[in-house]
This record gives sequence, C-alpha cells and structure tokens, in this order.
Amino acid sequence: MVSLLLLSHSPKIVEGAKDLALQMGGDANIIPVGGTKAGTLGADYDRTYAAMKEAAGQGEVIVLADLGSARLTGQMAQEALDDGLREQVFLCDAALVEGALIAAIAIAAGQTAQETLDQLQEYLLPKNE
Repeated sequence: MVSLLLLSHSPKIVEGAKDLALQMGGDANIIPVGGTKAGTLGADYDRTYAAMKEAAGQGEVIVLADLGSARLTGQMAQEALDDGLREQVFLCDAALVEGALIAAIAIAAGQTAQETLDQLQEYLLPKNE
C-alpha cells in the first residue's frame, strides 16, 4: 500500500488538500499533519514522526510539504526511522496541493510509489540556490 503524508504549518491547508485530493482523486490513504499539538501554526516533529512511522509500517509513503521548514521536519523524521522503515519513505518537492491531487489519483489507480513519484516530476518546485 502507498500512503500520502501531507505536511504543513496549517491544519486547514492539509485538511483542505486532503479533501480536494480525495474528492477529485478517489480512494487513497492520505494522512494530513498540520500545525502543532497546541493548535498553533508550525511544523510538529513529534506528530510528523509518529504519522510517518505508522504509515511506513504499512507500506511506502510519499511525503509532500508546503514550506521549507515543514519539509525539513519531514526529513528529520525520515532520518530518525529505523533503516527498514526509512527506505519506505520518499520526500517529494512537488507543490503540495497539485502534488496531493496527482498522487491521490495515481495511488487510487494502484500505482507504486515510484510510478507516482515519476508522475509528480512535472510538479516539482524550483530550488533557490
């Protein structure tokens, strides 16, 4: 099973992206993690790690994030996983909303994580160097 983990500083953003992706893309396992435990805006490492670990225990996980620090939180969580789980997690720099929609469609159609990541290539955000 391939899951989609959406990371944001805002719970409203990831919940909205999940709703749109499920409505347009069909049935996919989408896990939204937004905001902090206290309900404020921010990236929450503990919640991100717990969601990532649980999803990776069930299969491959594609991670999309809205901002750099949310992605960094995802990267730190991935690095903290045991080797067997870490290799199940793929961070992707695709735009959050567009990426969630494309990934949900691909996952619902039964595509593998790699096939889904290949489709997301045209939605990658440019890097500032």
